[in-house]
Amino acid sequence: SQFPLLRDETVRSYVENVGRRLVAAIPSEFQHSDFQYYFKVVIARDINAFALPGGAMYVNRGMIEAARTEGEMAGVMAHEISHVALRHGTAQASKGQKYGLLAGIAGIAGTIFGGPGVGQLAQAPFAVYMLKFSREYETEADVLGAQIMARAGYDPRDLAQMFRTIEQQGGGGGGFLSDHPSPSDRYARINREAQMLRVNAGNRGD
Repeated sequence: SQFPLLRDETVRSYVENVGRRLVAAIPSEFQHSDFQYYFKVVIARDINAFALPGGAMYVNRGMIEAARTEGEMAGVMAHEISHVALRHGTAQASKGQKYGLLAGIAGIAGTIFGGPGVGQLAQAPFAVYMLKFSREYETEADVLGAQIMARAGYDPRDLAQMFRTIEQQGGGGGGFLSDHPSPSDRYARINREAQMLRVNAGNRGD
């Protein structure tokens, strides 16, 4: 499968700015100098976003349109950035080698890690495999994602609300919720985490 990238400079710049704001808010212990975060918008209706080891993030147009606020979109992005910062994809790739998927993973690297100029994503089945994280990974990414949001000036509860937004719009099938189990439990957990965090008002954008 191949996914064309949106060429609208206004949308691309907007998503890039939100992404940069979130990356700057990653706690120092999870910053990796060798990672190069960049953000692209995929022309796809699915309510989804995914990031790959090293910092390449792809946000579906459908997810942007589904988000009712910038905070909801930022919440999904913060969650996916957390997977990168926590090196979850690297761990999954290591597991994949046991099943002979190294060649497929290398194919993704050659296509996606070509940098910002890459126009299409290829070998999606392998990418999907790499991005199916365990419940433990999801919990870690939810918690760190909430912390990144607060540090960036966003209300972490927006991430929890995004689950409700997706469910209300009937977008759970084949998208963010289908890849990420137990939305109701995670809604409650993220809200509990949010109660313990202080939103950094100095980083709020107007």
